[in-house]
Amino acid sequence: MKLQGPQLIIIIAAVLAAAGGFWLGQQTLPGRDDDPFADVSATVLNEPRPVPAFSLLDHHGRTIDESVFTGEWQLVFFGFTHCPDICPMTLQQLAQVRGTLASQGADAPGVVFVSVDPERDDPETVAGYIDYYDPSFLGITGDREGIDRLTQEMGIAVLRSQRDEHGDYDVDHTSAVFLVDPQGRLAAVFGMPHDPATIARDFTRIAGQRG
Repeated sequence: MKLQGPQLIIIIAAVLAAAGGFWLGQQTLPGRDDDPFADVSATVLNEPRPVPAFSLLDHHGRTIDESVFTGEWQLVFFGFTHCPDICPMTLQQLAQVRGTLASQGADAPGVVFVSVDPERDDPETVAGYIDYYDPSFLGITGDREGIDRLTQEMGIAVLRSQRDEHGDYDVDHTSAVFLVDPQGRLAAVFGMPHDPATIARDFTRIAGQRG
């Protein structure tokens, strides 16, 4: 049986988890009566884990490292600019999360878009892409080796299809949104489907409890 993209993504994610690349294994809060996150939709880590070290480029072409994830809460999404559906929809939803929180007078988390398609997503391309959704977004790209290392260490499944006769190709990838705390640590993961109102509510709860 030939496996299709979504099926392969599931298998790849399972392999990464088994290999220890995916951080959620054995890190989520156990169910208990006093669990402050019992009613949130996100998967909250019992012990936040530092974002892996990396050296990549931001959407201005400047060299950056894992320190960009410190100083504020951030929602992080891995995708690519040629994505036909999931990526634009998710970035629009994350912009809505920021708008919802701002309308409530609450501090909104930053949003980081990490390209999993560095061959096509140079800094200029990423800059134009994220600016459409919210000029405050941070874009990250870089060389293929650096991107692949970061995605593997964070447990992001990425599957690039074969090029067609025009040289085009698609990329299947994990569509979760990661919540990183001001200390640069992975604190929670929002799985699909993404609902802006729910993410805004859950973020407020998690940030309030974790400071």
